[in-house]
Amino acid sequence: MLNLATIYILILAVVVIIGMVRYRKLTTPFKVLTISIIVTFILEVIAEFFSIEHKNNSSLSHIESLTNYFFYSLTFFYLLKNRPIKKLVLISIGIMGIFFIINAIFIQSFREKFPTNIFFASNILYIIFSLLLFKQMLKNPLNINIVRQSIFWFNTGILFFSATMFLNLELIGYYADHHWGKGSLYYFWAGSVYTFSILIGFSLLTDNKKTSLQHG
Repeated sequence: MLNLATIYILILAVVVIIGMVRYRKLTTPFKVLTISIIVTFILEVIAEFFSIEHKNNSSLSHIESLTNYFFYSLTFFYLLKNRPIKKLVLISIGIMGIFFIINAIFIQSFREKFPTNIFFASNILYIIFSLLLFKQMLKNPLNINIVRQSIFWFNTGILFFSATMFLNLELIGYYADHHWGKGSLYYFWAGSVYTFSILIGFSLLTDNKKTSLQHG
């Protein structure tokens, strides 16, 4: 029987295939997103190996947190139109890079601890970027059904993932204090990343230049 991590890797593999098959037809932000999924897929495969062989994959979690932030923020950079906001997105990438180094060396050991600090900070910024992008979408509606808009699927995926991950981390803290719900939390976590990956897959399936031109 497949475990939850293996199912996640298989879902990522399908999304990678979608992105690679449609890569030439994708617009720039979704080409970046495809690269991010490929990187995530590779890191998840390595992480699964580390979990089996070394019983610890925290170093991979650190790396994945940083690479995810870089690629997702870069995707937002291409999708957002407001120049000051675009500059802030780029600045945030540099700041998060510095914070990553400080956190990994001095606060949450690169080899021993899960990077919750990076996770919290990045998800706060994802939510802010996502809300700004939804605001932009409302101000500049497209003459295309929303379920056919790649930007909708991407932004919904990011907002869903960030919000549920906050809840998950809070519940993990509650479990640590009350020694309850560990199995349920693992399933909740898995369901969140499964759903996020599927939504990203839809964004890659629906991306097209016509939508991109209307979006600007």
